[in-house]
Amino acid sequence: MKHQPLNLFTLILLLLHAAFSFKANGSLLPFIDRPGSLLSDLWSDPFPDPFRVLEQIPFGFDRDESLSSSSIAVSPARVDWKETPERHVIMVDVPGLRKDEIKIEVEQNRVLRVSGERKKEDEQTGDHWHRVERSFGKFWRQFKLPDNVDLDSVKAKLENGVLTLTLEKLSPDKIKGPRTVSIAGEAEQPAKLKASEAKQEL
Repeated sequence: MKHQPLNLFTLILLLLHAAFSFKANGSLLPFIDRPGSLLSDLWSDPFPDPFRVLEQIPFGFDRDESLSSSSIAVSPARVDWKETPERHVIMVDVPGLRKDEIKIEVEQNRVLRVSGERKKEDEQTGDHWHRVERSFGKFWRQFKLPDNVDLDSVKAKLENGVLTLTLEKLSPDKIKGPRTVSIAGEAEQPAKLKASEAKQEL
């Protein structure tokens, strides 16, 4: 009896089943698609969008080293961003975090970065964990702010596990447009001199 070869869909189902069935220390753990895993490679984009990378990879983090480490959980935070006639409002899910565990930075190149860390609870001798589902580790999110945002107006409020950032808009007359760059090179004077020299030769 010949065995039928597994198609890709069946293989993916088997991999998902194996991932969800993984046990550690007698506790059933939730599935996490870790960077560098087989499932991650199946759906990874070989040509990542640089703007998407800007949102997900924080400054000071090396993508290959930081994300491949199994000793730390790193993930982007979930975000909603809305724009009103007066302002931009960004809402970041940070459940279980205190305000002293969150860092908000605004770079001069108009990049807004929200980062933080939820530390793992210390294990005591004799403790036995029946389930471990709460995530821990570092998180971040970065955005390229539009030109109409007043960088000095950023306000933050933490309430019920949601960090709300309010960014006021600049008035149209205060918005700085693109700067025109002049091109250095040879002046027109040498060309005029060559023309006059040609007349003298005639």
